[in-house]
This record gives sequence, structure tokens and C-alpha cells, in this order.
Amino acid sequence: MRLRTASAIGLLAFALVPASAGATLVFTRSSLHPAVFAASDNGKGIHKIGAGNSPHISPDGHSIVYLRAGKTPEMVTVAATGGGPTRLLMKGWREPFDFAFSPDSKLVAAERGHELGKRKLVVIDLVSGKQRVVAQGFFNGFSFSPDGHQLVFSRTGKSFALNGNLFRVGVGGGKPVTLTGNHKSISPLWSPDGRIVFDKVRNLKSPVGPKAQLYVMNENGGGVRQLTHTNVKPLLFGLSPVAFSANGSRLLAEFGGQDTAYAVTVNPRTGAERKVIPGDMEMGYFGTAISKDGKLVLGVTSVEPGPRQHIAVVPYGGGKKKVIVANGYEPDWSR
Repeated sequence: MRLRTASAIGLLAFALVPASAGATLVFTRSSLHPAVFAASDNGKGIHKIGAGNSPHISPDGHSIVYLRAGKTPEMVTVAATGGGPTRLLMKGWREPFDFAFSPDSKLVAAERGHELGKRKLVVIDLVSGKQRVVAQGFFNGFSFSPDGHQLVFSRTGKSFALNGNLFRVGVGGGKPVTLTGNHKSISPLWSPDGRIVFDKVRNLKSPVGPKAQLYVMNENGGGVRQLTHTNVKPLLFGLSPVAFSANGSRLLAEFGGQDTAYAVTVNPRTGAERKVIPGDMEMGYFGTAISKDGKLVLGVTSVEPGPRQHIAVVPYGGGKKKVIVANGYEPDWSR
């Protein structure tokens, strides 16, 4: 999940699409004393995992990784069933919204470092806990390749900057391969079919704010083409990729900007886009994940913390949102 800056199904979709066997939902409750919870993917059987926030569930649904606060923010993991030991994976975890599981659920990628200054991009073996630094600097997004053997990442000039370039590196380390050199490329997301979708940012010094469009390229940095042609008004940023369906045919994105964030679906081939909830404006429904079959979007009913922030699902092709967990945020699932 990343809070920035992702065919008609009808209202019967919830009844027609059965819950995936063993799929798990994770989320956070309470902003003052945050705690991580887990449940089935329909919101039933809620149980507490532990004090912390920013939970992520592995694609196979077996492992939960989350942030445990302290003098130094820690990355910890626990079995999704709960009740087992909580293991420390890494100290100094930074920017937990930038996080990735490998498709086989064996590795995770994250940033490690101090609160200020350059960070290390680290790949961690979930079983052994072994860490390997694959890049250093300031980062703005990263994603595993479909086979889990490589990472694509954006390295920028400073923290939270938009002047990034994309690189590819093996999970075992080595010299990163440069994919772009325009200092305008951020938020890469590697599609299951091998293509890389990313933001190309223009107007970096404009008084009305930078503007982004989604672009796509192959894993070697070739075949670059503009995917979306979104109308982006002043003070708004545009679309950022969030998640793909398992076959790469459906893409969830976020439209963001000043006081604005809502979920949008994008056709990865044509660039056709639509709001997940038609008419949604400003701080509306924010999508955090898409089901593997591409039929449902998971998200929160409001980006702003408070009593109206609930976890809900919406049919990818359109329909009403269905609240599955009240008073929850930061949802992720293995569905």
C-alpha cells in the first residue's frame, strides 16, 4: 500500500464471487495506539496480531509483516494464523508504505536507515532473516519482477523527490542497470506479464505543481510509450500505479494531488481509465489492493482518519462499495 504520491460486474458481484479459500485480510485500527488485526477476506473472524501499523500480507497468505514502533522502527513478522512467535526482521525500517513481497512470498524489499539522509534498499529472506543491500540513496518506489529474481526501483536526488530514474537490479545484488535517464521517472510497478508501468513527471518546478502520466516499458527500458492521457488540473498530481491483477490484465491506480485521493482503474493495454466509484471526488474511496482474479478492489472509504474511515470492497467493473470492517485502515489482503 502506498498513500501518495494503483467490464460491468453489477451489484450482484458480491454474491456471485465466492471468498478465496484461506485468503487473509490485515489492517490497522486506532491512530493514537495503533494495532494490527487480521481476519478472513470478508471481514469475519477479526483477531488482534499486535501493537503496530503498516501491515502487509504475503501473496500466499501465510505471513504478516508490520511496523512495530519504538526507539527505532522495527520490521517484524508473524504467522497469519496468529498465536505464534513474532520475529524481528529488521531495525531502522523507513517509509513502510514503500514495501514489496516477492511473488513466491519468500522475500521482502524495504528501505532501511536513519530518519534523515540516504537509505539502503534491502532484500530480506523471510525464513532466514538474511538481509542484502541492493542499492543506496533516496528512493521513490520499487517492485519485484514476476519471477522474483530482480527489483525495479526509482532513485531520486533527495528524500520524497520526484526527479527519479529507474534501475533494475538482481535480488542478490550487483551493479544496477539503468533503465531511464530523464530524471522524471518514479513509482515503478512490475506487471505479471513482464512490463513495467511507472510515472513520468512533468512540470517539476511549476507553481501549480508537477503533473504525472502513466508510462509503460519493457524490462530493459525499451519500448517506452505513454499509457494514460489524464486531464490533470492545477495542484493535482495525476495517477500513480497501485496493484495489478494476477494475470496483469487489470491495473488499480490512485489519482492524487492537493486534498485529493481516489481509486481509478486503468486498462494496461489501452490506457482507458475510470473511477472505481463514479462521481468520487477529492478525498474519496482510496484503493489499496486488487484481488488476484481482478474482480474486486480493496480500500478505505475515506483517506482521512476518523469515524468514517472503514474498509470496503468495490467491484472492479463498477458498483456500490460494501463495508467489510468498520473503523479500520491500511488494509491489505492475499485474496
